[in-house]
Amino acid sequence: MAGLAAAQETNYFCVVCGKGPLYGRIWMSQWGPVCDDCNQIQDRCSICGLPIRPGDGSVRTGDGRFICKFDKANAVLDTGEARTLFAEVRHDLVGMFGSGFALNYPDVMVNLFDVDYWSKMGRSDGLHKFGFASTRRASSGDYTHEVVLLSGRPEDELAATAAHEYTHLWINENRPAGHVIAGDTIEAICELSAYKLMESRSLPERMQKILDNPYTHGEITNLVALAGEKGIGYILDWVKNGTTATLEEHAAAPVVPAEAQDNVSANTLPPPAPETLKLNGLLLDGQNRRALINGLSFAEGETKSVSLQTRTVRVRCRQILRDEVVLEVDGLSRPFDLKIGEERFAP
Repeated sequence: MAGLAAAQETNYFCVVCGKGPLYGRIWMSQWGPVCDDCNQIQDRCSICGLPIRPGDGSVRTGDGRFICKFDKANAVLDTGEARTLFAEVRHDLVGMFGSGFALNYPDVMVNLFDVDYWSKMGRSDGLHKFGFASTRRASSGDYTHEVVLLSGRPEDELAATAAHEYTHLWINENRPAGHVIAGDTIEAICELSAYKLMESRSLPERMQKILDNPYTHGEITNLVALAGEKGIGYILDWVKNGTTATLEEHAAAPVVPAEAQDNVSANTLPPPAPETLKLNGLLLDGQNRRALINGLSFAEGETKSVSLQTRTVRVRCRQILRDEVVLEVDGLSRPFDLKIGEERFAP
């Protein structure tokens, strides 16, 4: 909260204790003014940071987190509410991604947890988790699923977490045992589901928080761009039928010879490698700009090998602009511009 110096009495009343009209130093919160006395209080809302006074209408979770009287109306504190939220999220995701995103074993046990409970399970990183998903396979071959969600979080944030954890369950059911996927890629696919759910609900601030979250080490930005170019189905099909550890490796894989294609499902084949360089799209979210070139994601200043039909070229993304990129390619004496959708023959 920021301090506001007032030389005269104002018409402000403290949203914590109700004292007013206020004068002197006033502290502004997202809910309104806070008096200087209340601003000295150490106990704070775990969601918005508002000072907490005894009897002010706030609530406290089992592990000691406070939720102010304003945030508690939108915080998920009841297990039944959490289960309803999860069911709605699952329904929305299957509606967006298609029936193939439904679980083959649909029963999912959903529970809320407090941080202390999570820590007692021996996980020192519990403070950083808003949810966790687990799948067990019985000797009969049947799967059982469980999702636990952190109590006392806002509904829209917990919906994004539920989408993330549901996607873990889907991956657990559909990824073949032999398909080893990089950890950041798995988490980014789960975050992509959350991103798409927030997009469908017109929640741009939540979308931006997902992009800004360092949890996937930037891989989420790559997948958002890839999904925009090739669609979610391309990514989900790779989980079920791919063989590479990352989607970038899949996009750069060589074309299967025609004589071998009879023995390979068409859905498992990457698209044929082009003979040109093409700017498929741009992701411009603040400083973390990415360019999708021939299916590969480039950061500004990054160099990668791009596979073409008859050769491989080294490409450096020198600059990312609003609707074009500036590239340097081995074999060319000078950089050149490439606009979205434009193709250029490589040397």
